[in-house]
Amino acid sequence: MCKPTQSEIRRVIIAGAGPAGLLLQALLMNRNKKPNSHVTYDVTLIESRQDLGKLDPKTELQAHRSWMIGLAGHGLAAVRSVPGLYDEYLKEVGVELTEGSLFMGAKKMKFNMTEEQQENFIVDRNFIVAALARYARDNLRENEHYTSRYDTEMLYVDYANHRVLIRDKETKQEEYLPYDLLVGADGIRSTVREAMVKRHFDFELEVTDIFNTFKAVHIKKPEAISPTSISLLPNCLPKMNGICLPETGDVVNLSIGVSRNEFDVMPEGMKSDDPTVVAKYFQENFKAFKLSEEGYLDFAVQ
Repeated sequence: MCKPTQSEIRRVIIAGAGPAGLLLQALLMNRNKKPNSHVTYDVTLIESRQDLGKLDPKTELQAHRSWMIGLAGHGLAAVRSVPGLYDEYLKEVGVELTEGSLFMGAKKMKFNMTEEQQENFIVDRNFIVAALARYARDNLRENEHYTSRYDTEMLYVDYANHRVLIRDKETKQEEYLPYDLLVGADGIRSTVREAMVKRHFDFELEVTDIFNTFKAVHIKKPEAISPTSISLLPNCLPKMNGICLPETGDVVNLSIGVSRNEFDVMPEGMKSDDPTVVAKYFQENFKAFKLSEEGYLDFAVQ
């Protein structure tokens, strides 16, 4: 008789509990459930900030709205490959885009996005993070092959010995954790990427910034905006472009930016520190759609 092959334990450290890191941990833990798998992933998640999954999504999380990110077909397929992850955790925190609008001044041109035969799902970055974290708390917390270390900094990657140095932000205690696979999903100031660059001089990468200085605000949905539409706003103000994205809760994320080389010549009304000045300028010069009186001031305050 053939003896069953013993599963190999592979220690995985994921740096960063953003959308990528949290989705990866769910995918790896789901792979552990597959029969006849020759690899068992022992996953440790390291994140320097708080666990957003602990926040009440109806109350506490609302104060943590951030910027919008999109999931197209391949991203949604990855999420749906984990049973229950989309339907029970993600579906209610984002919006499926079905149409788009292009505003040229006050003129509105619409286009249908469902004809592309591809889903487009948009969600607040912190909302998807919280949803993925709630999934982990509900489904992975008791798993012997899963550990989450929030409020923990990754200080150093000891590449030669395959270990990382971490520090608990509350206790200040430091320790080394060994790894077989190290994944850097820790953003622009990535400790993992820095270690790779120092170790591999032929490692190619590019760190860039968007060319616009912009501000994203969360305001009540204007009447002219569909709750499932992306709205493009070219030249919506002198020297400035914008985009309006739907959120849950009858709210939109309105982002307006200016090219860095145009910042000094942008309208003075948009530079003012006085919200009433900004609100007045925006109301007089933004032609795409109207906001409520409270909406203009809310935009200016943010």
